[in-house]
Amino acid sequence: MANLRAAASTGHLRVYGTSLSDDGALPWEEREQDTSLLLRKIELHRDEAVKLLASHPDLLRFLDAATCVGLLDPVSNIVVSAMLAAAADPVDGASALAGVDKDMKQRSLDGLVAFLTCFFPHLTDWEAVRYLVLAEADPLVAARIVIEDRRTTCFRPGSTATNGALKLALKCAMVAAKHPCPSELAGVWLSLCSSLDTLEKAVSLLNSPGDILQTLAKQQPYVDGIGSSLIRPWELAARRSKQAAKVTHQYSWSLRRVLLHTIHGFYLQALARMPGGELRSCYHRSMLKAGHCYGPFDPVTNIIVNTIWYKATFPPLSQLDELDILGTLNLMRIEAQSFYGLVSFLCTHDRDLNADQAIRFLLDTDLNLAATKHCSSVHGEQEAFRAAATAAWHHRPDAQAAFLSSCKTPAVLSLLSDNGGQQQLSSQCVQQLAMLLSSAFRSTGMVAHQKQPVAIYKRRFELTMYEGRIQRRAHKRISRKIRAALSRYEVQNLEQACYQLHVVCGVNTYVSGPDESMHSIMMQKKKDPVENDYYHHSHANFLVTRNVGSVEPVRCLFCEQEGIRIVHPASGEGFHGHEVEFGKMVRGEDLFENVDYPEEYDNDRILTNSEFVTDTVADGLEEDCMYLGSNDFTIKEADGHEWDEYGEE
Repeated sequence: MANLRAAASTGHLRVYGTSLSDDGALPWEEREQDTSLLLRKIELHRDEAVKLLASHPDLLRFLDAATCVGLLDPVSNIVVSAMLAAAADPVDGASALAGVDKDMKQRSLDGLVAFLTCFFPHLTDWEAVRYLVLAEADPLVAARIVIEDRRTTCFRPGSTATNGALKLALKCAMVAAKHPCPSELAGVWLSLCSSLDTLEKAVSLLNSPGDILQTLAKQQPYVDGIGSSLIRPWELAARRSKQAAKVTHQYSWSLRRVLLHTIHGFYLQALARMPGGELRSCYHRSMLKAGHCYGPFDPVTNIIVNTIWYKATFPPLSQLDELDILGTLNLMRIEAQSFYGLVSFLCTHDRDLNADQAIRFLLDTDLNLAATKHCSSVHGEQEAFRAAATAAWHHRPDAQAAFLSSCKTPAVLSLLSDNGGQQQLSSQCVQQLAMLLSSAFRSTGMVAHQKQPVAIYKRRFELTMYEGRIQRRAHKRISRKIRAALSRYEVQNLEQACYQLHVVCGVNTYVSGPDESMHSIMMQKKKDPVENDYYHHSHANFLVTRNVGSVEPVRCLFCEQEGIRIVHPASGEGFHGHEVEFGKMVRGEDLFENVDYPEEYDNDRILTNSEFVTDTVADGLEEDCMYLGSNDFTIKEADGHEWDEYGEE
């Protein structure tokens, strides 16, 4: 979650850094207790289902194939799934029950956990169990508790992203629950949701199990795009959730990931507002270096202000060629730095807050530090910004703290609110902001000491320059592919050339692989002689000249495995890593056959593998070389220690 950095927390400063372990996790004994309690609740729901079907002994035997996963309350879900098994084999039930795991409680628990962890990114299995206990094993009520607890403001019942997530979670849950006909059951539930009247009729018929067989038999298969507004289940769950218990445990480890996702959305908005020419030529470098989202304004404004101020005050030593693609890991690093800066600001700002409470405050206020009114003096605020800058690994923490505590002039907001406040800034506006922010910094009395070249050995210098060329070449190759894809889109849709690439802001080249077949290895050697593993696809985010809306989480197995935040199509269709791959993960299948050591995928492993990327806050990424030129260094004489790092600026 976040650990107090003792060495940096001097005086009143409380500086937080990355945690080496899941320090917010429940002890193993408590997890076991929660699991046992959830199994007991499932058993009670099964007993209620037995009572409903007591007058139909020919249907009771199908409870062995049932599960309490579904879109209604758990008892109704058990009955409906049992009825579907009976409808699938109305003669003797032998085939429907053949090979079925008779432990309905464990199968239901597995399905419920799969439902929540597939619906919500970054949710651990033990957290899912705890939410399900609070919801009395009701999957949609548990989902509503998660949404409320995480302050998921982008969640909208009936939206394309929510419908896609519901479809994916339901299908994976049925597979995990080992229902004899998982796809059919998931399809029936989705079809029941296609109209309000059909769903309400199904609910009323649950008290007459002899009639519901006919209803299910007549139900039309679910078809994507037909009745896609699946709102009714959420409305019914809202009624049931009034009786649900409240959350009492702090899920800081998981909530940190939610905040990082929110921060990512703010950076996309900030990138969209920056003028394309200046962004590609110089400002995206200063954004990745010091464009943190903490400050006296809203997060997007803070990113822009910090970016422009840093470029104006500490200009780079080397002028590089224009780049229209951001380093993906560099972007994720500034987002992680911003997170720890925000937490450190709040905990220094108000010493009664701990890290858990600070995270909750950030969720409640949408990361807007301007909502804090507790600071009693400008000195106290500057101290809090110094803690934030230190936690965020800012290269000039004292200078940034002095600047942010003094930068409250209305003229800044006036310039940023030009053109409607959400439109792309003009080049003239950015130039005026640069002069205004430089003036605000000079008024603090601090002197901006210019950067100095770093002394390194010649061999290290040559390796750094070589790595920089490799990185820029690889990024330009991705950029060319995206431009070609935009051109194809315009031709296919009979549109004039109206899309101009603004910037590429996220790339994952590790999609659909690794494939170690001989043909794939030969293909890889042609593309990159150094890299051995071949991946069939890449996922990329890019901005064109249209507005950026809110970011809703859409699951992708490959991008989450790498820890890379890519915004995927809301429908969940048309890309590798969604429905098919999650289904294979739940079934425990290998995603590719042509590999000696198959990549293992499960929810906990995905979270563990992505943790390193999530917690990266220090320098040292290979992508850093992309932004370094010969003027950033001076060559020193070799003395036998040629392999030293080039160090910080």
